[in-house]
Amino acid sequence: MYNDKRPLISVLIPVYNAEKFLVACLNGVLAQTYENFEVVCANNGSEDESPRILEEYARKDARIKVIQCGKNQGIAGVRNMLLESATGEYIAFVDADDRILPDYLNRLLETALERQADVVRCLYYFLDERDGSQTPCEARCKEFLHVNPGNTPVQRLQTALDDSQVWLKLIKTSLIKENQIRFAPGVLTEDIGFEILLYQHAKNPVFIQDHLYLYRVANPNSLSSNKAISAYGTLQAMVWLCGEFPRRHFTGAALYAKLIGLTLQAVRRMRKYTLPEEYPVSKTCRAAFEAIRHIRSYCGYVQRMKYQMYGWLAGYMKDESLSRFACWFR
Repeated sequence: MYNDKRPLISVLIPVYNAEKFLVACLNGVLAQTYENFEVVCANNGSEDESPRILEEYARKDARIKVIQCGKNQGIAGVRNMLLESATGEYIAFVDADDRILPDYLNRLLETALERQADVVRCLYYFLDERDGSQTPCEARCKEFLHVNPGNTPVQRLQTALDDSQVWLKLIKTSLIKENQIRFAPGVLTEDIGFEILLYQHAKNPVFIQDHLYLYRVANPNSLSSNKAISAYGTLQAMVWLCGEFPRRHFTGAALYAKLIGLTLQAVRRMRKYTLPEEYPVSKTCRAAFEAIRHIRSYCGYVQRMKYQMYGWLAGYMKDESLSRFACWFR
């Protein structure tokens, strides 16, 4: 039953050329058993029928608000715009080509209130676009078998890497706004940086084992449509985070050692792939070593000396040799 005294939830939906799935997505949101929510949709420069669909739904239901971005802002830019527009006590991202089950908001909010959680994450189904079949996420992704997000900064960092789906959770808005958590502009895999900062700042994240989200995949045999671009985006995210951690005054030698290890791992991964020239892989690899050089002072003495040597040697390496160099120093 509708009760406007219960917390308002802002459901945030970035939309770009999503006409094929947008109606199903919006219908799924409007069919929620919990009714005190707003839906903020951002049309991110769509060139199909998405703008018309959004306006049609906004006329039918006053809870739907539509932001027109004009030209494409990129996924990070449009998600940041949605965060600024949210007025609810909690926010939930939904992708325009996915669907949520009817009890999604209700179940997540119940958990947040009962356990005083500032982040609640559920599980999801892979929805096969070809035949409509649904596969539990843990059947294909072993990281979803764990139920404890961990308490230490290092554990939270690993949790964020395992759980980099921003569309899978309910988040207290104050956590985001008070800590100025945003998506990194210009980073292809923008979820990773956001999730890592989210879990570092969260006081009480909670995982539940309910499958409440339907993640649409065209090919269920591939978790990523382009693993090379995903790997490059991860590298970008790690370089960005190397600048964010000191700026946010995060401390702990183990935390920074983990971050540096992940950054080197991201550099090593680039050896597997060849990307077009518009992706400046060599430049970003060099930026990674430079970032490591700047944050090595937060590590223990032995690690500081080791990473100082890495940075010094990397300065003499050719661009095309940097990924291979990172592989030598595992």
